[in-house]
Amino acid sequence: MRVGVDFGGTRIKAGLVDGAKVVAAESVTTRAGAPAAEVLDQIAAAVRRVGGSPTQVGVAIPGEVDGRGLCYRLPNVPGFEGVNIREELERRLSLPVAVENDSTSAALGELLFGHGHTHPSFLVATLGTGVGGGLVVDGVLRRGAHGFAAEIGHLLVDSSPSAPLCVCGLRGCMEVFAGTRGLLARYAELGGAASEPARIAEQARGGDPAAQQVFAEMGRALGAGLGQAQKVLDLDALVFGGGISASFELIEPSLRAALRATVFGPPTAEVPLLVSPLGDTAGVLGAAHL
Repeated sequence: MRVGVDFGGTRIKAGLVDGAKVVAAESVTTRAGAPAAEVLDQIAAAVRRVGGSPTQVGVAIPGEVDGRGLCYRLPNVPGFEGVNIREELERRLSLPVAVENDSTSAALGELLFGHGHTHPSFLVATLGTGVGGGLVVDGVLRRGAHGFAAEIGHLLVDSSPSAPLCVCGLRGCMEVFAGTRGLLARYAELGGAASEPARIAEQARGGDPAAQQVFAEMGRALGAGLGQAQKVLDLDALVFGGGISASFELIEPSLRAALRATVFGPPTAEVPLLVSPLGDTAGVLGAAHL
């Protein structure tokens, strides 16, 4: 048995995994702003609570990590820069630990148990606190030379000097328009009030023009960024996961229109846009099988 951990900016989810099934699960709120050691203690405690006497643990993190488990940057969970997450968790758990970017882990889950069965080359876009990406080409998970491939949330989609500032320190990244913070901030600018994207989606489905505009703008930002990726890669599919993907029908029309306006060559703009069938389990499943 294996344990997969999906460590996000909002929640830490741990699951005891048997093949494609999560047979036991734990979820706790991430202690935002807490020292890295305390968050690592949280992760270790969640692993212990799922039980099952696991033989190995995989951890998906929302940032850049190399093959040694050394974290370079977690934009949405500060304080982990320079921390070797693998070593720290192995010391706490006395088990072998693998650490990977969360969207790369989700792409592995998708390859093994989702749309990867029918689409050998795809990009996973995870829509949550931030926007992440994981890449599979010809049935092989691609991490890049340093493990940082497919950081699509930080593709530039607005080059104006007044573009919103991203947590990575740059302006105009796709994430500032398509991540949770950006959605909530934009809805507030338009006169709405919501504490989570699901509430904006509810309002949009009810006919609220401001909420509908927020999702249309999100789709345009995603289409502009993913269109650049599609021009380079000519993929079989774009797959969407993460909590906001539950509202994909509100995003898809403007996303498709932006792809058609951005991508060179009409066939590549018609790439299938798919929502992951794995739901919230993609990161946990992928991490468990690292």
